[in-house]
Amino acid sequence: MSFIENDSVIERLKPAAITAVTDREIWEHLLTPTVKGILGPVVRSHTPRWIETTKGVFPGDEVTNLNGHKLRDAAGVLRDDLLRYPYVHHLYRTENGAVVIKRDPQKVWVACWFGDVEKGKGELIFKAALRDRRHDGTSLANDCSLLDFSYSNPDYHRPLSNTLKSVELSIYGYMPGSRIVDGCGDEELDRFVANPNKFLSDPDRYLALFNRAMQTKRAPGQAMAPIPDVSRHALPGFEHLARKYGYDLIEMAASYYHVSRWATAGGYLFASSAQEDAVSRMGRGLDDIRQSGYPLTRTQQSWVVALQSLRPVLKIPPALRFEKGESSETLQWPQDNTSDRCLWMYKCLSEKAQGFKPDMVFADGAAGK
Repeated sequence: MSFIENDSVIERLKPAAITAVTDREIWEHLLTPTVKGILGPVVRSHTPRWIETTKGVFPGDEVTNLNGHKLRDAAGVLRDDLLRYPYVHHLYRTENGAVVIKRDPQKVWVACWFGDVEKGKGELIFKAALRDRRHDGTSLANDCSLLDFSYSNPDYHRPLSNTLKSVELSIYGYMPGSRIVDGCGDEELDRFVANPNKFLSDPDRYLALFNRAMQTKRAPGQAMAPIPDVSRHALPGFEHLARKYGYDLIEMAASYYHVSRWATAGGYLFASSAQEDAVSRMGRGLDDIRQSGYPLTRTQQSWVVALQSLRPVLKIPPALRFEKGESSETLQWPQDNTSDRCLWMYKCLSEKAQGFKPDMVFADGAAGK
């Protein structure tokens, strides 16, 4: 009789290796010089808190209970704000704001705030995280309270490998006081730039807002001005920590075309050959538009790719349409940022992972069209 080795079982039961990243390492490798300059020096550190509810320490510091667990408190009252897996909260006050570092069994997460968070006057300017993907594709993934989105879809969220250790990176970095709504008072344009796909149900309104967004220097998802050095410093810092803590792969989900270009420049590959082909065709579509005499900036390229999701297809201006016919098969960006659809990109970090090449195939056949 052959027995199953329990090494992998024990590995899955204990907290993920990435949660051992120290606060000092986060400060050194994830916070960029500009972020540190905005925050100023640390003036006070609070005693770490063990938090068991979704509430958080100050407004905007809340966490999630995506699985909707209902647990009883000490008085026996059934509540939906209690966490199945509590987390540890470290708060550092800086001269101009605050740094919050959180850890639970799956994820380490840092957020930087500009302003007085304890008086409700803080503005989130930077957020970065590394999350172990061991439970992705199952409901266990959503037991992590440090999530903004679900990772339980067995098709779109399943790990790339059953044998290689993988960690997902996420990054957010914007200059304080730079929201579109703060500059011009237009809340609708602010919401559109933050997530244009939420406006697809009204094609005419989408086009009106799209035409305005094309005249800005903001790419899709950038309702605030990006911190200049985040794109330059982020990937090396993430990869250093992932390697140090024993991961074979590092991954990201590319929300928009410009994000995928950034990832590709950093050596990341597409996990799905069908999605890679779709993105390549979009690139050729952009080349055709430019060659036809319609110059596009880098941010405008990303907007034109986002525009291809508009329906009916004939609503897309002919000069900006990748496929000129009436077919509904016009290319669309594979990750829609409103559902579970993801465009996974990855990079091999360890010797064990060298030569690894997944090919994600999705049950609904979605690849970007």
